Amino acid sequence: MSAKPKSTVDAGRALGPGLRRFRDLRRAVLPAAIVAGVLTGCGTATSTISHTSTHTSTQLQAPPKAPSVPKSVRAEERAIHQQVLASLRQNSDANAKYGGIPTGLQGKQAPPPNQVLSASADHPAIAIQGNSVALHLAGGSALATAVGPDVPDRIQGSADLHTPATWDLTFANVHGTVPISRRMFTITDEQGMLLLPRVSVVGGGPLPASVPAGRPFTVQLSTVVSVGDGKLRYAPSGGAWLAEWDFDVETD
Repeated sequence: MSAKPKSTVDAGRALGPGLRRFRDLRRAVLPAAIVAGVLTGCGTATSTISHTSTHTSTQLQAPPKAPSVPKSVRAEERAIHQQVLASLRQNSDANAKYGGIPTGLQGKQAPPPNQVLSASADHPAIAIQGNSVALHLAGGSALATAVGPDVPDRIQGSADLHTPATWDLTFANVHGTVPISRRMFTITDEQGMLLLPRVSVVGGGPLPASVPAGRPFTVQLSTVVSVGDGKLRYAPSGGAWLAEWDFDVETD
């Protein structure tokens, strides 16, 4: 075996104790550093995984439930909706042409407008303004048509609760005897007041005891009524009415 060079051996001997301490220190420190690094890496990974897990849990969380609405609130909402619809229909009626049937009366008459209704003592007719009624009496017959009410222009757009009003009642196709007098006509207004209107002949002249035959004959009825719904009735026998026309007094 060849011997080590003297210089190398001498250097090792000269630095022997210090070199051994350095090696011992390195053996002690290096494992501790490796362990610390591993622990640090594990801590970082654990923190990252924990953060990712929390983030994922937040994304998958179910949305909160909507609060329940009480039945009373739902009923109030439906009532307001119906009021809005009624207001829209009323505005539509305000833009209708003169002679149109008001909304309040559209559901009261089963037959369509302009259809002739039949009235007898056993089966009185309930009509609306503008409808014609074929009157069948014991001594005669006629076709009666009521139009109105007509309200003065000065009342239109006011807040008055009462107003003068007029109706035109025309008799046509008269056969036999159809009696007529002021006491045969009554008007019931919105307040339930039973009124006896003033009756005059359109075109002038006295009111006859019966409707003249051969030509249309029109009488005008006038009185002061309350604003709202009402009824015009014709009772030729002086007792039970034979024909009724529902109407609506409007000032707006």
